Amino acid sequence: MKGNISLGRVFGIPLRLNYTWFIIFAWVTLSLVLYPLVEPPYPSIWQRIILGILTSLLFFASIVTHELAHSILAIRNNIPVKEITLFVFGGVSQITKEATHPRAELSIAIVGPLTSLALAGIFYGLHLLLAGTQQILAANLMWWLARINVLLALFNLIPGFPLDGGRIFRALVWYRTHDYHRATRIATKVGQGIAYAFIAGGIALIIFAPLYWIYGLWITLIGWFLHDAASASYQQVLLHDALTGITARQITDYDSPLIPPHLNLIDLAQQYILPTGRSCFLISLGLS
Repeated sequence: MKGNISLGRVFGIPLRLNYTWFIIFAWVTLSLVLYPLVEPPYPSIWQRIILGILTSLLFFASIVTHELAHSILAIRNNIPVKEITLFVFGGVSQITKEATHPRAELSIAIVGPLTSLALAGIFYGLHLLLAGTQQILAANLMWWLARINVLLALFNLIPGFPLDGGRIFRALVWYRTHDYHRATRIATKVGQGIAYAFIAGGIALIIFAPLYWIYGLWITLIGWFLHDAASASYQQVLLHDALTGITARQITDYDSPLIPPHLNLIDLAQQYILPTGRSCFLISLGLS
């Protein structure tokens, strides 16, 4: 994913922030500024801005925790994790290879929603503790975070591949059929069907409930993202299978000219690109 900002490492896993994340961050913050978590009279505008930013950061900390749970369990199953990226639709753990057994796939997929539910329980407990005090604003903030983590868990449990629910569904089909490719194909088709349902529902909301057009647009975009993600995940599996067992020697073009490493771009264009029309060349690593 292009346009990422490095935020360091968490448990040795690189954490990155995509520029699109600022869209949802601004949306959540603005929503909490315009619609505070308390009854009137509202706090001052600066207090609401600070509260909105704090709540948004805690919300995304919850997403990072969700993704960390996936990543840590993947590493424990000897599956390397390249990085965790936050973006406009939440977060994603970039796992470098698929699980080799349905039980591992199931455990890695289900730990994310379970972590979100655990966070919801923690925030709800804090809400109960603060509700009996004068900290009404803090209590309502904890209640909001508890609800949003429940919604995060429920959304991820939707059986739309590559969501956690889709991966859980694939693991169950894989366990039943003992056929990873068939399970992936079925999970992908189900995921695409759910994506189309999101798109249709979002468009219907825009048309028949124009006052909620922003929600309809958001649902449509989520559906579009799920459809593309499901297709890309399946194509990645097909590509991996197609390239399995193929060596670099088998795909090397031995007719490609060998050029010295010190050659400048002007000479490269004049001596090799223009006369041959080629766009790829092998660079000699020998001393010149």
